[in-house]
Amino acid sequence: MVEISHLQKKYGKKIILEDISFQANCGERIGIVGKNGCGKSTLMRILAGIMKPDDGEVLYFGQSALRKKKVFREYCGYVPQENPLIEELSVKDNLRLWGKSNGAVTGKLTELLQLQDMMHMPVEKLSGGMKRRVSIACALMNMPPVILMDEPTTALDLYYKEGIHKWMESYQKMNGIIIMTTHDEQEIMECDRCLVMKEGKLIELPQNERTIEQVKSYICL
Repeated sequence: MVEISHLQKKYGKKIILEDISFQANCGERIGIVGKNGCGKSTLMRILAGIMKPDDGEVLYFGQSALRKKKVFREYCGYVPQENPLIEELSVKDNLRLWGKSNGAVTGKLTELLQLQDMMHMPVEKLSGGMKRRVSIACALMNMPPVILMDEPTTALDLYYKEGIHKWMESYQKMNGIIIMTTHDEQEIMECDRCLVMKEGKLIELPQNERTIEQVKSYICL
């Protein structure tokens, strides 16, 4: 279980996150939606240990990640919006750098994301969509129990999006937890729970109000 309690974050005098609290249970996929610049990526960076909150607590399976930094590494993988890869290294070397998994796991990931033909290519030679697929593979290398994904299918075409969506389903069946930000309508509808971020606060949409029209209305209110 992931437990987020009373997170606060300011940039100067501007409040970015205000008293953010929610929890995610094993096997759940939680979608966080909102306008660009509303604080979604800031929240994801805090959950991944990239940024410190001004106040609040982050627990991964009962352990305080903010007090013990190794908890982030042990329990979660992170797919940021920006490219986290080392451009001059090959795809294979980036995977080695990010993970310690065995060859079987690496083989499954390269097959799932269709990386076989680019394993020896330097990342700088890849398209944006290819880099996105490699970034997702890097986050999954150690098979963490929690995956944080900041708009994971951006720059992917429909074919590769479908592969990622199928992987999400199988990951949840293994009791994995997915917390993701997204603007993709299909992804919003497929999440178990949908949280709308607005003016630094999170509002959970009732299950019976999960339509794209309702999501848009909450965001625009």
